[in-house]
Amino acid sequence: MTSRIPAAIATCALSLGALASGAGVAAAAPPTPAAGDAPSRQSAVDARAAAVDRCSYQVVRSDDSRYVYSVSGVFGDGARELTPQKEDDVRVSGDWRKVVQVDVCAGGRDQAPTALRVTGKLDRPEGYDPSVPRTIHSNDLKPAASSVIPKAPELTSVDRLDAATVRVTWKPAQGNPDQVVLMERKPFYSSEVGVWHPYTFQWDVQTGATSMDRKLERDADIPPAARAHSYSMRVINGGFVSDLRAEKPVTVEP
Repeated sequence: MTSRIPAAIATCALSLGALASGAGVAAAAPPTPAAGDAPSRQSAVDARAAAVDRCSYQVVRSDDSRYVYSVSGVFGDGARELTPQKEDDVRVSGDWRKVVQVDVCAGGRDQAPTALRVTGKLDRPEGYDPSVPRTIHSNDLKPAASSVIPKAPELTSVDRLDAATVRVTWKPAQGNPDQVVLMERKPFYSSEVGVWHPYTFQWDVQTGATSMDRKLERDADIPPAARAHSYSMRVINGGFVSDLRAEKPVTVEP
């Protein structure tokens, strides 16, 4: 039973995402492709990069879940792999992308990279036909200035309207971003295996809106460790995402 839980959870989450049209989209990554469809897959990594601040850089890339990825920085003395700070799956203009933020100052270094590179290495290559590339790369990415990283609005309150409903309120978004997103982490029920577990949803906010009402999951079978609900804000603009490290979720108990 245990080995079936991750696959079942992913299947249920993707089904929920398909049903959530209009209100938002469940934040689930695309399913892993089967080995047999490898010839039709793109062998390169589609990516873009920007500085978040002096030490943090954001890379927004395509994701083929058969591969394990790393980000390297190109410096005057060569290239070196960078330390990840935070990453997440984000739906950007209708497409799922992986957003990764890396630290170029780890180890006491203080030099800005001239370019960033993404490398993907095939996980468990023995399970794939030899025609499937063992390593894939992005082009060298010249980081854009930090000004392209949007700023998420501050979440101001989570107020209980009744026993099963909260109203999440935030300040107006700055500028005119492509997407303002409410992130909601709450219990999710996988009906196939009968398991409640924490799951994160991405809800697109209507233009100009500064609040959204959300229902609390209050089923008696939810285990205590999975009962909490948390909310935070995120902004997407020009293909880049607000600083993932700056998200400060507000948590409420049902």
